[in-house]
Amino acid sequence: MSDPLLILKGEIKRLGFVSNEKISLFGYFTGNEKNQADALSLLDDCDTDKEKRDYLRSLISQPEQPVAVGSKRSFDEMQVDRTALICDTLIQSFNTIPNHANDLRPLVSAQLVRKLPVSFYEEKKFPQFAEYIQTSDDECGSNLAKHISCLLTDIFEKQDFDDTSEDMVHWGIDSLIRIPLQIFRESLGGGVLPIEMDRNSKDQGTTTVGNKRPDFLCWINDVLLFKGEEKADAKDFSIAERELEDKFNTFDPLNFGNIQFMLCYAVAGPNLRFYAIDGSQNANPLNRLVPLSNRLDIKNSRDRVSILCIVVNIARIIRTVSGSIHGSIVPIGKRMKLEKSTITFFDDSVEKMVPLKDLPYGNDDGRVAFLLTVYNCAKGHPGLIQIKKGGGPKIRNRGTYRVVFETRGRNFQLNSENEAREMARSVLTGLTWLHENDYVHCDIRLPNIVFVPGIEDYKYVLIDFEHSNISGFSPSENLRDWDRRTLNKKNKYTIQSDLYQFAKMLRNLNIVNSGVGNDFLEGLSNKRINSNNVLNHKWFG
Repeated sequence: MSDPLLILKGEIKRLGFVSNEKISLFGYFTGNEKNQADALSLLDDCDTDKEKRDYLRSLISQPEQPVAVGSKRSFDEMQVDRTALICDTLIQSFNTIPNHANDLRPLVSAQLVRKLPVSFYEEKKFPQFAEYIQTSDDECGSNLAKHISCLLTDIFEKQDFDDTSEDMVHWGIDSLIRIPLQIFRESLGGGVLPIEMDRNSKDQGTTTVGNKRPDFLCWINDVLLFKGEEKADAKDFSIAERELEDKFNTFDPLNFGNIQFMLCYAVAGPNLRFYAIDGSQNANPLNRLVPLSNRLDIKNSRDRVSILCIVVNIARIIRTVSGSIHGSIVPIGKRMKLEKSTITFFDDSVEKMVPLKDLPYGNDDGRVAFLLTVYNCAKGHPGLIQIKKGGGPKIRNRGTYRVVFETRGRNFQLNSENEAREMARSVLTGLTWLHENDYVHCDIRLPNIVFVPGIEDYKYVLIDFEHSNISGFSPSENLRDWDRRTLNKKNKYTIQSDLYQFAKMLRNLNIVNSGVGNDFLEGLSNKRINSNNVLNHKWFG
């Protein structure tokens, strides 16, 4: 006979319940055979999936019957993890969406919707916290309650935060900020609380002297909405504050969309303070850092409760704001792993890193030196990606190829022939310059073209020169987008090969439909049009 619990779990998944509902239903049925049998019997009587969903929801929405005086809940009941239900109440959206840094002050200090759950009656041990925490039989076994109880032990008091490493500071801050946010996200689901978090480390790539990424980063729908700077020495608090202002201080719509503020915190030793950064156009550059809290001491249990309350309200702000983030956002500071490379956007540059073993056509100094000549050839020419001064291709320690660009563009979608023509004119302007210098790109694909907002002309730029070579070379292997007509009869990749691949890419968009446009594509495909006359075609007017 099939396991009733497995049958119920399969039905719950099939009916499309959201994450917190699944967790609540699994908790309702796990270990309770009577509930399982009753539910299976009643589900058989339901005629539609809607009736089944309504019935199952009623099981977790009904208030529990009070426990009789003098009786106690069973151990199993007390160990049910109700974190999802707790978070659904605790992390509610605010009624108003904040638009500016000053709007955050009353939200960060708002009274909690409900008390924080704890596991071991800490409200009796610390009566001064009774208005913030509570032990409940049906919640004390929850992961959130256990974590908060741990934070109220003397483990923080025993830790010397005044003379330690930054890694030890990270541990304390992670316990108070990152882990609670992670619990909230896992309990509510990424659709409700779309949080992604990362930590910086000293051994990862940087674009200039010193590290340009904050110590803590938290993105919401790809917008960096929350960050932190941490120093081991209490005397360095002003340095942490200054780095909050210095790093990622440009609110470019490419990275922030319509968001004009950022939540943040500074830590030095045991001292922590929350702020907002004012990203509005009329913000006073000398007063962009808006304090949202007093300076708090993480070794003080009262201050740790205050920090937890603020983190709860930050999660509520995140939930409130997440639905208002629209458009195509390029996440600043996030290490985006592509097939064989890692791309990181900064506020003034983009860093690309590739393991040397994955670098095309060789991974030695000679290959890297060749790529430097290609990128240098592109300098100052429209339609081509531009390397940042001092950021040319290099081999870093740990066997990594790195190059840093000043061009900051994003992926795009072409919706008309006019847009396709504008893109083609821009990219071919750059490509013909490479061809004049006898270089070929070799990897002409739409993902290797980006749109650069905020400039008047030549907004589309050809990127990713790592497959480039000298015209007429014999490739050791074919790229996946090549076909039998890409190479010439001698199996060599030439300038005409680049143009052929460009035409194939355009044709696959299915938006070039005019007669003159199709004549242009046909001329590239049959290799009648070359680099000398490609921009003179009547399709460009």
